[in-house]
Amino acid sequence: MKRFQLVRQQFAKKVVVSSMPMPYQFKHQAFGFFKTLTLITVTACLLLIGIGQVYCYASDLDTIHTMQNIRIKDREQNNKQIRTKIKTYKKLNEELRNIQETAKQLKTEKFRLLETLIFGKNHADITLVQRTSIVRENLELLYRFIEKDYPIERLARLEVVKKLQTKLRKSSLSPSLMEEFYNILHNEIGFSQEDRVRTESIAIADDNIEAVTFNIGRVGYYFIDEEKKLAGLFSLKRAQWKLVDFDTYANNFKKAIEIIENALTERYIILPVEAMSKANVE
Repeated sequence: MKRFQLVRQQFAKKVVVSSMPMPYQFKHQAFGFFKTLTLITVTACLLLIGIGQVYCYASDLDTIHTMQNIRIKDREQNNKQIRTKIKTYKKLNEELRNIQETAKQLKTEKFRLLETLIFGKNHADITLVQRTSIVRENLELLYRFIEKDYPIERLARLEVVKKLQTKLRKSSLSPSLMEEFYNILHNEIGFSQEDRVRTESIAIADDNIEAVTFNIGRVGYYFIDEEKKLAGLFSLKRAQWKLVDFDTYANNFKKAIEIIENALTERYIILPVEAMSKANVE
């Protein structure tokens, strides 16, 4: 009986001992709990990251589509501008061809008129050699005329004639040289129709003075120096300046200068002129 009770007591102790949790089992259960919690947390983070990536991916697609639309619009705008420029270029090119054709026709007509002006109506009967000879002779006459003319820009006028003479010694008359000859004639005619006022240095009795000069076409070439009370006109016969009475003509000279500079209209003004029979003729 005692033995039975002893066995029973030992069995009860085993039961009690086995029902109490062991330290190792407690650690294992705690680790499992934290492991599960960590797994849940990581899963949640991964889920959130995945959602963020999906959102970012969708946002990137929207940006790409927007940029593509902008580029498409820019390309369309550039193409439109290019088409407009091509259209404008074609229009300008057509206008240029028309202008060139008109210029060609005008050049031909101008050359024909130059021939008529220089060689007369029967210019077609004149050979190139004859034309060249005629222009050379006229240039020589013109050179001598300028040497004896009023000294208005004389050196420049003579230089232009000499250059054309040099060209005609080396070659026959061409349309361009004919035009140069016409321009020289035109400029010389212009001197006869032009009234101008200048300030220049002139020689009076072996003395150079700074004076105001003016010409009335080729009627007369005059000067006045109010400071020195000198006035005069250029004598073609003597090829030099000649003094006139300052008190008599000073006011008239100043009036003439005022008329030329301000393009005034006057009925008449008294100025001395040189004639073959008398030194001064009013």
